[in-house]
Amino acid sequence: MAGTLATTGSGLEAGPGVATYTGLVLAGLARDPGRVAIRFEKASLTARECLEGVHRLARALAATGLGRGDGVTVLAGNRPETVLVRLAANLIGCRVAMLYTDRPVADQVAMAEDAQTAALVFDPRRYGLAAQQVVAALPSVLPLALGPTPLGADLLAEAAPLSPAPLAPGYRPDDVMAVRFTGGTTGRPKGVLRRFARPPRPELVAASTFLLCTALCHGGGTTADLALAAGGTVVLQDGFEAEAVLAAVERYRVSRVYLPPHLLYRVLDHPALARTDTGSLRRVTYTGCPASPERLAEATRRLGRVLQQTYSLTECGPVTRLTPDEHLDPRLLTTAGQPFPDTEVRIVDEDGTPLPPGRTGEICVRTPTAMAGYWRNPELTARVLRDGWLHTGDVGSLDRSGYLTVAGRQGAMAIVDAHNVFPRDVEVPLLAHPAVREAVMFATTGRDRLERVHAAVTTVPGAGVTEQQLHRWVRERSGQLCDPSTILLLPGLPLGETGKPDVAALRALLPDAVAVDAEGAVDREGALGPAGAGACGQG
Repeated sequence: MAGTLATTGSGLEAGPGVATYTGLVLAGLARDPGRVAIRFEKASLTARECLEGVHRLARALAATGLGRGDGVTVLAGNRPETVLVRLAANLIGCRVAMLYTDRPVADQVAMAEDAQTAALVFDPRRYGLAAQQVVAALPSVLPLALGPTPLGADLLAEAAPLSPAPLAPGYRPDDVMAVRFTGGTTGRPKGVLRRFARPPRPELVAASTFLLCTALCHGGGTTADLALAAGGTVVLQDGFEAEAVLAAVERYRVSRVYLPPHLLYRVLDHPALARTDTGSLRRVTYTGCPASPERLAEATRRLGRVLQQTYSLTECGPVTRLTPDEHLDPRLLTTAGQPFPDTEVRIVDEDGTPLPPGRTGEICVRTPTAMAGYWRNPELTARVLRDGWLHTGDVGSLDRSGYLTVAGRQGAMAIVDAHNVFPRDVEVPLLAHPAVREAVMFATTGRDRLERVHAAVTTVPGAGVTEQQLHRWVRERSGQLCDPSTILLLPGLPLGETGKPDVAALRALLPDAVAVDAEGAVDREGALGPAGAGACGQG
């Protein structure tokens, strides 16, 4: 580890004519420095305080010997210091990885090791024990705490007396800025490599106030960066609570919020919605898993013309968009919208041959926002990035107007009686039942090595619907193949910190079952055969 610092007039430039992600965010903080940039609990930070905090933290990190090319891994929740220390580490040229806080410690150790961590920055109040175990497993890692703790130096105390003067960036545009881990929906999380020179899409207007109640380490963190880069304000909540979200929307006049479908449903179901002023909302973006058309229509009725769906991947960010106006057309609510103007989407068969509209196959994407590759995994990179196209591992189809329908991940698919069954084949008919509020499909392999489909469901309070009634409902609409072997009626779905259903927790409710194709391989017979994704009748 080696760090060399230089003071500069702005601390924002990386090179002549080169826009960088970190530079754009810091430049956004430098504009209108008196505005409130971050709100958290009862505290607020101006843009000036944020910018000065970044430079102080950068000096404190550099004083430990960290510098260009070193790996800084962060284990902390949604708090202002987490936002600032990411930027500070990047400013001095470090590569940043963020750990999922809800993962088992063994997974956190594996991710920290994979990221080639030189220093672990952690929140001692919430994750001190986990940090202690990570450092014990990786003794070469330097622990740095966001507060007082017996484990390592207090980075905040070390930074407090240091100069807030702007620093010259310690990175080059083609250096690795971040290793962002995928959610691991169908297997072990993969590290996605991002370089400093990749600027974000400019999506937010300067006057926006963005509420972040999902994990900073996932897509919402990028949107928070975009809000700061555009001169806006970020309201941080460390975890999701529907009532707290509604209170923040009204109190801070929130204009934009990211809510995966299952979190959106919980906002719609909370009694506080009826008495909350949500008139400030201009955009409620959802992504991550299929949404119920009926519930989307309800959201538009109750929140107004504000819904925006994106089909997004850690590997490339948003691919398609269904706009608020398009949410008024019921025919489009089962789609993920059309590609962004700078993005191409095509559907290919198992040999990579493009398929015509209406045919189902693997979704491939060509976009300037695509990742540089997978961290320390050239073989997987070569399989996924081919001839300028990103092979997503998701299955779907395009209609003649270019609207994308996503059937599910190849790794989430089950093969039942030699036919493909995807999550939407089961979830869409279940969500159409008037008593069902949430539904998620998952697949397992039993001791007999046969794949089976299961579903977990939450229902309207007092509805009294039975598993047998739901089985019959699915069979009547989609056929026997899409009728789950098991339907679990639950008081609530377990969710990960990304807001998506925790499939591993659901599988744990079933005895003698293991995940189907945990690594998401596509070479099983029938995975992308001529019949496409359509074994079930609902389409």
